[in-house]
Amino acid sequence: MPMNSSVDTVEDLRALMAEHSLTQLEVASMACVSVKTVESWLADKAAASRRVMHLRHLRAIRFALPQHLAAKRGRKA
Repeated sequence: MPMNSSVDTVEDLRALMAEHSLTQLEVASMACVSVKTVESWLADKAAASRRVMHLRHLRAIRFALPQHLAAKRGRKA
């Protein structure tokens, strides 16, 4: 199975964030990284601070997302 390129991974992250109204803090928590790391993943391609997002982080976010969303719904009630 071919791995996603880092561009695809970041685009997938952006799509998840938009679809579920996720903040960078929420993403950082689910991926077990700092907010600064999430900022660097989302940085402009030409930015010196841009970092590669590994597929394992996207998988961790997808794994944690259902529980996170359920907890988020519970806080709104």
